[in-house]
Formats: sequence, structure tokens, C-alpha cells
Amino acid sequence: MNQLNDAFACLSALTAASQHDRLLKLDFPRNDGPNAMMLANAFDGDEALSRDFRYTVEVLSDDANLSLAEAMGKMVTVSLVRDDGSLRYFNGYVFEFRFLRTDGGFAFYEMVLRPWLAFLELRHDCATFQGMTLTELSTRTFDAYLSRDYRLHLSGQETDITLAIQYNESDANHLQRRWESAGLHYWYEHRYDGHTLVLSDDSTLADPIDGDAIIDYQSEAGTQEADAIQAWSAGRQLTSALYTVRTYEFKNARADWADQSSLSQAGAVPALEHHEYTGAHGFTSATGPALAKLRMEQADSAAHQFRVESNHRAVQPGRTFALAGHFSLTGSNADSYLVISVHHQATNNYQADRQISSRYTNSFTCLRSAVHWRPERGHNSRDTRIYGVQTATVVGPKGEEIYTDEYGRVRVQFHWDRAGEFDEKSSPWVRVMSTWAGANFGHISLPRIGQEVVVQFLEGHCDRPLIIGSVYNAANMPPWDLPANRSQSGVLSRSTLNATAANANALRFEDKKGAEEIWLHAERNQRIEVEQDESHSVGQDRHKTIGRDEVVEVKRDRTETVDGHEKITVHASRNERVDKSETIDIGGPRSETVGENEDVSIAGEKSERVGRNKVETIAIAKMLNVGAAYSVNVGAAMNTLVGQSQFAEIGNSKTTVVGTNYVIEAGTSLLISVGASSLMMDQSGTITMSGTNISINSSGPVQINGKDVDIN
Repeated sequence: MNQLNDAFACLSALTAASQHDRLLKLDFPRNDGPNAMMLANAFDGDEALSRDFRYTVEVLSDDANLSLAEAMGKMVTVSLVRDDGSLRYFNGYVFEFRFLRTDGGFAFYEMVLRPWLAFLELRHDCATFQGMTLTELSTRTFDAYLSRDYRLHLSGQETDITLAIQYNESDANHLQRRWESAGLHYWYEHRYDGHTLVLSDDSTLADPIDGDAIIDYQSEAGTQEADAIQAWSAGRQLTSALYTVRTYEFKNARADWADQSSLSQAGAVPALEHHEYTGAHGFTSATGPALAKLRMEQADSAAHQFRVESNHRAVQPGRTFALAGHFSLTGSNADSYLVISVHHQATNNYQADRQISSRYTNSFTCLRSAVHWRPERGHNSRDTRIYGVQTATVVGPKGEEIYTDEYGRVRVQFHWDRAGEFDEKSSPWVRVMSTWAGANFGHISLPRIGQEVVVQFLEGHCDRPLIIGSVYNAANMPPWDLPANRSQSGVLSRSTLNATAANANALRFEDKKGAEEIWLHAERNQRIEVEQDESHSVGQDRHKTIGRDEVVEVKRDRTETVDGHEKITVHASRNERVDKSETIDIGGPRSETVGENEDVSIAGEKSERVGRNKVETIAIAKMLNVGAAYSVNVGAAMNTLVGQSQFAEIGNSKTTVVGTNYVIEAGTSLLISVGASSLMMDQSGTITMSGTNISINSSGPVQINGKDVDIN
């Protein structure tokens, strides 16, 4: 025990005075580390373009009982002394800290440092982003983290993203897969009190490494004291010679494509094409060429790279250097290289008694700086796909029930979306599948606000939802009570706005055996339009009720046949008009009853023929007006019977011709009067003839017989 305490005492005395003289130094820049001596004994680090660094530090301490939790999440800086005495910083946050062992009087720990961006791996979410650029999306995500420290080096023009969905993935994966898809890369710039993420879209604009940007090549046989390159290995790999991208945009109703040839082909290799269908909405005709170029550059990035062994302490990803002293030099700017990834190894010499000396080495990969380096998709992320289907709620503005655009699209809010407010801002427009969709024909039934719809994502792409149907739920129950009406099927709509279940159009099929029925209901108006023929067949009875008026218009002929009886009842007036002729043919008797007056007007002639007898009975009076002549032709006898008086007035003359006998019989008297002359006969037998002059002319004898004859 005394031996261990002596070792720790020796270590403590050594630390304050000698850590500054060592190759490696460990600090907590915010002075918030454990209250104990902690020394960097060994350093093993990996860092690369578009990857988060991971620094593993072997820590010596005089305390074998350090609180591991106290160090977690703290910022730590490891300083590396360079050959010119300046310091190279490796700054990060403690993501792992573990006790290893005690050995030789020291307590050994292992500490893993990672960047602030690694905190984004710890928050998983489901969210939607709309109408913003990738830069704005990244900034919005960064703003949720207090440790954020970033700088944007973007020179290209960005376009708005219509919809970006983060689904069951970390913030880090969401950002990195979108950066990779857009061809953006990043790296970290370190300082004593922090590190900055630099996001860039053009690797050819990278800055040179710190200090002298020229690195000499010295073989392993040479001196190892100066910072230099000891091993240089060039390598090539085959890539496609042509990259073609293709997409489909429904607003153009056609497929667009673009292609880009490789710039890194070498040797007698087949010129093979990489053809990629990006799916719907992958790009536009304006952005297609740039996308094809980006994809080709991503493939070309791996075509010609170099692997290097060195001890140069300024090498870092995202920076360039110039190679000197190598036999492969061309003497042009092609000898400038961009560092892609670095693996660092360094040790201090706190255990000098074990012949462990201070040492730093690295191995790194690079490519010519004139070649665009872009991360491949999936370089540091997993592709997020949503296979199968989900359901979502249709949303829209307050007070609306149906919200759509000219394409019949609607907006939705997914059940996992915690930020949406169930309004028109919850999502962009989403296309709705139809059972039939043609050029201004097909079937349409728009999902309404509040309905639960079924959503599928085209090819699983989470940014490309498509509504393929809808489902009932506790708030939206089926139109007919189930299971009682399980034999019914059909369509029941809902009037809008602010209607109830009683306001609807409907077509219902009842398939219950013995009670089959089709029910068609129009909440207000119904219009049936038949371009040509229509046929109706009713097996038994038909009942038709019209609440108000009915108008029937037949452009040509109409035939109506009633095999049995027909009864028509008109409770008010009836007006029937025939522009031309009308024929009524009645096979049996006909009875016509008019409750009040009847007025018959015939513009031309009227002919009435009765096959046998005609009886005309008039309860009170009858008046016959004939404008011109009036003729009565009776084939046999004619009998006129007047119950009381009869008056006949003839405007001009009257002639009566009797073939044989003409009998005039009056019950009381008979008067014939012409002006001042008259002949009067009465029932007593008296005959009185009066006149101004009376002449009796006879071609034969005149005989006057009477009891008394008086002639004055």
C-alpha cells in the first residue's frame, strides 16, 4: 500500500511541472473536470471527411476512484506538440469513460471523445420539414443543441425542399443522409476551447494545412525526426463511365432524364453506364444535369486515391497539401492533394522505465485536390425507408370541410407528427389515388378534413407519400349500423358545410335474401342525362310521388300503352295542348263529367259522328251561336221537345220545305204577325185575321161556310 501511495505522490509531483513538456496534454477547457490529476498517456484517433471523429485517449490518474459520471459530456482537449513547438488541438466531448486497471502505481482510464454533432445521434424523432432549403433545415435542427458550433461554406444555389420527413431516426442520421444526397461534405476545425463543423459543397476550395503546406517525402530508410511522409501508395478502382438519372414529374406527365460522363476513366475498360431511377419528383428538367454531375462526382471520388504513412502532425481532413520529393511528381497543380481521412497514433513517455518513448504517427488517404470529393449516399448514414402503409388525418384551414387543389390533392398530418397543429400547414399537398384517373374522366372522391386516410410511400421514400385509401375509426363510423346492416353496401356522402348525418346523397344496396333493394337518395336535386336510349323495366308495381311540379319534354314521338286500366286525377287545373292533330280512339263506352263550365274552341271545322243514338241533356239552358250557316240533316224522323217556351229569331228570311204534311199544333193560341197584319187562332175556335188590306185571290171558286156570315 505504501508503494502505491508513493507512486501516486510521484505522479502528482510530476504532473504540474512536466505535462507541458510532453508530446500530449489533456485539459478540460471549462475547468469542470474531476478533481484529480489526469494525464494523456496515449492517443488513438480517427477523423475523416463527412464522418464524426472518434478520439480514444488513455488517461493516467493519481485517483483510482474517479467519478466516471462526473466526466461524461464534458469538453476535453488533447494538445499535440508539433515539430515547430506549436500545438495541434483535438477537441471533443466525453462520450465514453471507463476504468481500465492499475499498473505500476498508475490508475489507467480510457476516454472517448466525439464531436458535438454526435449528440444528435442521441435524439431520435419523427418530424416533417416543408418549404425550406437544406441549409435552413440543418440550422433549425442545430438550434435545438446548446453545443452547436458550425460554419457554412456553400457556394451553390439551393432550392426549397417541398417535403422532408425525418422518420424514426436520429437527428444526425437525418442530416447526414440529406447532406450526402446533396453532395455536401463536412469536417471539423479544432481549437483549444471547442471545435467547429464546416459544411461545404466544393472540396476544390479547401484551405491548405496549418504551417508549411508542402510535405516532403522521406522513405522509411531516412530520418524519422522531421515531419514527413514515409510511405506513398497510389491506387485506382473502376467506376461507371456514364451516370444517368431519370425521374417522373406528374405535373409534366412525362419522365425526365439527364446524364454525365466520368472524368476519371483510365485504361482499356468497358464504358458501362450507371442508370438510376430516382423515383417520382427526383429532380426537374432544370436541376437534372447538376444531379447527374453530382452522382458522377460521387462515384469518381473513389476512382483514384492515395494511401499515405507519415508523422506529419498538421495533416487533417478537409485541408490540402503539396507533395515534394516523390518520384511520381509531375510538377503541376496535380501534385496538390486533399486529405480525406486520417488515423492518428501518439504516446507520451510517462512510463519511461518501461522504455515507452513519446511518438506520433499517422496514416491517411487523399486524392488530387482538383478532383471533387463528395460522400457517397450511405457514406455515414442509413437510408430511411417507410415500407408498408401508414394512416394519417386529413387536415385543412379552420372552418373548412374539404380542402384541395386543382389536382385533387389534400394535406395530412401523420400520427407521429408532434409539431403539426392539424391545419393546412401540417404537410404539403399529397396526391390521392383513384380507381380510375384519365384525361378529364375517371372517378373522384376527395378525402375530407378529419378523415383517416391510408398512406403509402412511393418505393418506400419517406418524402414521397401517396394516399391510397381511407379507413373508419371511432370518430368516423360506417354510414349504416353494423353488424345489424351487414348485408348493405353502397355510398353515402355528406352535405357541406355544417351538415348532419341526415344531409347526404346515397346509393345503397340491400342484399338480404328476399329483401333485396337498391336505394337512391338525392339530398336536393337529381339530374339524369342519357345521350341516346333509355329503357326501364319494372316487373310489378311502380309508385311515383312528386312533391311539387313535373315537366316532361319529348322532342319527337311518345307512345304510352296501358294494358289494363288508367286513372288520372288532377286536383287543380289541367291544360293540354296539341299543336297539330289529335286522334282519340275509345274501344268501349266513354263517360266525361265536367263539374262546372266547359269551353270548347275550334279554330276550323268540327265533325261529330255518332254511330247509333245520341242523347244530350242540359239541366238549364243551351245557347247555340253559329256565325254563318247552320244546317241540320236528319236521315229519318226528327222530334224537338221543349218543356216550356221556345223562341227563334231569324235575322233575314226563313224557308221551311215539307215533303208531304206540315202540322202546326198549339195548345192555346197561334199568332202569325207580319208588321200591321196578323192571323190569330185560339183554342175556342176563333180565327181573327187583321190587316190594312186583305186580298183573297183564287184561280178557282171561293167558298165561305158559317152559321152566320157577316161581311161589312
